[in-house]
Amino acid sequence: MVDAARHPRVDVRTYTEVERVEGFVGNFKVLLREKSRYVYADRCNGCGDCAKVCPIEVPNYFEMNLAPRRAIDVPMSQSVPLVYNVDLDACIHCYKCVEACGKLEAIDFSLEDKLVWEDVGAIVVATGYSHFDPTVIPEYGYGRYPNVITAIEMERLNNSAGPTAGNLIRPSDGANPRRLAIINCVGSRDKRFNPWCSNFCCMYAIKNAVLLKQAYPDIVITVYYMDIRTPSKGYEEFYDRAREIGVHFVQGRPSLITEDPETRNLYVHSEDVALGRVIEREYDMVMLNQAAVPQPDVDTVSSVLNISQSPGGWFMEYHPKLRPIDSPTDGVSLAGACQGVKDIPASVAQGSAAAARAGRVLHAPEWEIEPLVAVVWEDRCISAKGRKCGVCAEACPYGAIEYEVGKAAHVVTAKCHGCGGCVAECPHNAITQMHFTDAQILAQIHALLAERPEEKILAFRCHWCSYGGADLAGVSHFEYTANERGLRVMCSARMDADFIYEALRLGAGAVLFSGCHPQDCHYITGQPVGAKRAERLLTTFEKMGMTPGRFRIEWISAAEGDKYARVLNEMQMVLDSIPREKLLEEITQLRPEMEKRARRMREVPGVEEALAYADRLKAASTEGEVVR
Repeated sequence: MVDAARHPRVDVRTYTEVERVEGFVGNFKVLLREKSRYVYADRCNGCGDCAKVCPIEVPNYFEMNLAPRRAIDVPMSQSVPLVYNVDLDACIHCYKCVEACGKLEAIDFSLEDKLVWEDVGAIVVATGYSHFDPTVIPEYGYGRYPNVITAIEMERLNNSAGPTAGNLIRPSDGANPRRLAIINCVGSRDKRFNPWCSNFCCMYAIKNAVLLKQAYPDIVITVYYMDIRTPSKGYEEFYDRAREIGVHFVQGRPSLITEDPETRNLYVHSEDVALGRVIEREYDMVMLNQAAVPQPDVDTVSSVLNISQSPGGWFMEYHPKLRPIDSPTDGVSLAGACQGVKDIPASVAQGSAAAARAGRVLHAPEWEIEPLVAVVWEDRCISAKGRKCGVCAEACPYGAIEYEVGKAAHVVTAKCHGCGGCVAECPHNAITQMHFTDAQILAQIHALLAERPEEKILAFRCHWCSYGGADLAGVSHFEYTANERGLRVMCSARMDADFIYEALRLGAGAVLFSGCHPQDCHYITGQPVGAKRAERLLTTFEKMGMTPGRFRIEWISAAEGDKYARVLNEMQMVLDSIPREKLLEEITQLRPEMEKRARRMREVPGVEEALAYADRLKAASTEGEVVR
C-alpha cells in the first residue's frame, strides 16, 4: 500500500465515497465525495500529539471494540496515508488537539466535505466483504456470554499489535484459556441465513488453531465442522499439520452453547458424527467462524455503478466462465470478494486480471461493443412533438437513453447493453433493437406457426438462461415434446405483449414465457420488468377465459435443462387434455380480441413487409415454389 501511494501515477483517495457515475466505457465521469477529516492532509505529519491530549475515548472499530481510541485518531498505526481524523460524533470541542498541533496548524473544524468530478476511463470494483453478525443465532450466546467471541476478535487478541499485545485472555476475567472450541460455518451453509459456503473459513480456523498451538502448546483446541474444505494448493497438507500438532476435529454442527454463571465456562452441545452420538464438552472460550456476507452498502454501490447482483447480494459477473472479471457494464471490472467469497490468492489473481482488463480499455483508441443496441425512430417519438413521455428512459437500467421534452429520445450507444426492455415498453412503437427488431421476431413467429399452430408450443427464451436451458436439454438427450418451437431474444424484458397476442392470434396451442431467475438477470432489472409484464398477461388471459396452462411463465437457468424439458412436457399434457374441437373453438373465440390488442404492432416500420414476405413464403411452400 505504501508503494502504491508513492507511485507517481497512482492517486490514493482515502476517506472518499463514490456519489455518482455517468458516461460510458472509456469516458466515465465520477463524482467523489472527499469526506472532511477536519485535518489538512498536507500539514499533518502523523506525530500523534493530538491523540495523546484528547480526553475522549470511544470503542475502536479496528480492534473490534476490544480497545478504546481517541476522538481524534487513525484507524491503525500502519494507515496509508498516516493522517489523523476527528470523529465529530464523539468530539466535545475542547480544542486541546488544536493546541497540541501547535505551529503545524493542521486541525481546522471549519473544513467541509468536497465534491470532485473526475474523468475516468475504467473502473475496478474491489469493495470486499463484511462479516455475519452472530447475535441473530441466540443458541450460540454471542453478545450474552463474554467468552464467546468471533474469529476476527480472536485475530486481534492473538496479534502482537492488538489490544493485549498478543496475550490471549478471556474477556470475562482476563485469564488465559486452557480449552478453546472453534465453531465453523456460523451463519453460512445455513438455510436460515446464508446458503453459501464462505470458502476460507476452514482454513481460517486451522490457521488460528495452529498459531495458538505454537504460542500456547498446552492449550486444548477443538474444531467443530460440517465438512473440512481444503481444495487449494498446500491446504490439505496444512490441515494434516494441524492434526499432527494436536488440534482436535469433531464433525458436527453445535446446537447449543450454555454458560456456567459462576465460572463463566462454556458447554458446547453437539453431535459427533464419528461417534454417532450427542456430546457435551466444557471450554474456557468459544470462537465463532462467522460467514462472509456482502458489504452493507452493496445496494447503493450496485445502483451507482449499474451492476447487477447475484443471489445473496454479491456483484454479478458478465459470464461466470468466459468473462468472470467483467461486470455487465462495459468498463467496470470486479476484483476480490465483492463478486463472491474467495480467499487471498484468488483475490490477488482476480485483482491482477481486473487491472489487465482496465489496461485494455485505457490503451484502446476505440472499443467494440455488441451491435444489439436500441435505436429510436425520431419521427415516431412523441417527445419530439412536445408531448411528455420518457417511458423508454425509465425502462433503461443503464441510463443509456437521454430524454427531453421537445426532442426525440436519444440512445447513447456505448451505454446500451441490448436488453430490449425499452423497445417492449415504448407505448408508441418508436424504438427498436438491432438484430431483434419487431419485424424479425414476428416473421419468426409466423414461420414457426405456419403449419398446424394449434399443436405447437411456442417458447420465448432469454438468451442468457432459458435458451441455455433448452440447449442443455437437447445435448443431454432429455425427452420432451416434439411440438415445441423456440424463439430467442436477449432478455425477458424484450418479450413484447404484442408477440404473445400475435402468437395466440395465429392459433398457437400454448405459449411459454421463460427467462432468468430474478437473481440471475444479466440486465439488472430486465427479469423483474419481464415478469411484471408476463403476470399482467396471465391475468388478462384468465379474464378472457383461456384454458389455464396455455400461457405459462417459468424462470429457467442455463443449468436447468431437466426443468425445461419437464415444463414443456407438462404443457403438452395440458394441450392433450383439451379436446381438439374445444381448443379450436377457444382459439377462434379469442382471435378477435388478440387481433384487436396486437393491431398497433403493424404500425412498426418493416413489420408489414416482413409479414407479407412470411405469408408469401408459407403459400409458396404449400405449392412447392421458391420465393426469393
